[in-house]
Amino acid sequence: MPSPFVGEQFTFRNPDGSEFQVRGWGNQFSAVFETTDGYTVVPDPDSGFYHFAALDTDSGDLVPSGETVAADARALALPPHLRAARSAVTARARTVREELGGEPRWQVRRRARLAQRGAADGPAGAPPPAATVGDYTGLVLLVEFPDVPATITRNDVDNFCNQVGFTGFGNNGSAYDYFLAVSDGKLRYRNRVAAYHRAEHPRAHYTDRAIPYGTRAQELIKEALDHLKASGFDFSVLSSDSGGFVHALSLFYAGDRVNNWSEGLWPHSWALATPYAASATRTFSDYQITDLGTRLTLRTFCHENGHMVCDFPDLYDYDSVLVGNGVGHYCLMCFGGSDTNPVQVDAYLKNAAGWTSRLTTLTPGTTTSIAAGSNDFLVHRRSATEYFIMENRRQAGRDTAVPDAGLAIWHVDETGDNSNEQMTPALHYELSLEQADNRFDLEHRANAGDSEDLHGGPAAPAFGSATAPNSNWWDGSASGLEIEEISAPGATMTVRTKATGPQWYGDLAVDMVFASHHSGNAWAALAGLGWRQVRAGNPDGVTNMLAVLTEARANGKKVSITADATSVYDAYLL
Repeated sequence: MPSPFVGEQFTFRNPDGSEFQVRGWGNQFSAVFETTDGYTVVPDPDSGFYHFAALDTDSGDLVPSGETVAADARALALPPHLRAARSAVTARARTVREELGGEPRWQVRRRARLAQRGAADGPAGAPPPAATVGDYTGLVLLVEFPDVPATITRNDVDNFCNQVGFTGFGNNGSAYDYFLAVSDGKLRYRNRVAAYHRAEHPRAHYTDRAIPYGTRAQELIKEALDHLKASGFDFSVLSSDSGGFVHALSLFYAGDRVNNWSEGLWPHSWALATPYAASATRTFSDYQITDLGTRLTLRTFCHENGHMVCDFPDLYDYDSVLVGNGVGHYCLMCFGGSDTNPVQVDAYLKNAAGWTSRLTTLTPGTTTSIAAGSNDFLVHRRSATEYFIMENRRQAGRDTAVPDAGLAIWHVDETGDNSNEQMTPALHYELSLEQADNRFDLEHRANAGDSEDLHGGPAAPAFGSATAPNSNWWDGSASGLEIEEISAPGATMTVRTKATGPQWYGDLAVDMVFASHHSGNAWAALAGLGWRQVRAGNPDGVTNMLAVLTEARANGKKVSITADATSVYDAYLL
């Protein structure tokens, strides 16, 4: 399945039809599977039969041991819970992506947006310009096979996607309800659900394990699109990006999943190797495909549409397994909580999508309230790409399955990567949770979140330079964020920052300056301090101070300044 799985049980099949049960950890690119008694298995590339795994000491990869899963692993004295070296797993994941071909449009859009923000000369506090707000429409294709008819109706799928207050299959609302709720009413996402298309071949044609992974899935998608195009469907109703690429295409096929991992129609999401031109203005690239089974559930569907519609990244480790747990069950774009009532999207991604209802910049000596269940966030910035953003999470409603309640303090570095759990200045997550117990169980893969992660009195009433965890930036420098009191978890929490007056700093380099055409709106990035707004009693004072800082930046001179956590008040050339 496209979203990650952790210890989930699957039925695998050998070429002779024999079945056996496994538990799996991973995603569509990288995964490891064990028998139910803990012995790692891999397919033999020659026979297709599953064998108990052995470790190749040269490559560090898992290889067939020569003993099939029909043997007694204990009698063979095989080691349980065998794992490949990280380098081997990463290489294998890269191969899977290359075999699928193409690159999802959402990744292209996201990369371009990050480059734009990284090149900005100022401490951009607003979300990226391409906010995901308003009305969006995706397409859902339904396929049955000549030998596997549909058992879930088109009307059921339409209601699952679009019906307000949907409760079918135990879900808390429809996909429309989910995105409307987590966006604070800002995104209205609907899907056009096409009538069932009967595939041209029996199911076995598309699930043929001898055909490279993704090939037959994309063949089935093209076939269903051809059928829809021939019916006269108006593709212009579908939402697209600036290049005319439709944001979201989902295909549900009738019946259960019968393939093993990374074969045939194993559920996945990616981009078509060859984009499909549906009309003069609409082209398909990004897609997800999955089996209908016997029930529809929200988590995976919303996760994949989070990619395609909102350009959200995965917040778990793409390229390796059993390394780090990303942000665990604290966000839809990682493990996501419940299948039928997935948890909220985190504050970082909500803010990037333009879903923030209130964004308060923390300043010293203030007390600020923050409400749960609404997109009410606190922020403390170093730059456009590194900052802390905070939200109040409560175990109710959409967040019933969240592991803890309280103030979630997120450390954002938009240039980071949630495949990097090392927690070093060079290698760290894009989004990491400042876990109040200071164990960082998510990075160490101890769990996917627990009851001691979030801040709030009396257990974790503060967050600053002297707490553990501390409020330093990733390079180890002080952020200036000093929260001295966080109230107990509740529907509304309060956050009180320490009152700190301006301090004198000498011999500082000026890394960057920024000013807009608005009178008095000027900023300076100072070595070891980050961005500070230039403040004075009048616009002329701001102009004069900016001139000093600009000269220092242009000529490599140092300055002495008076500054606090957010502003610089005096500047003198040295």
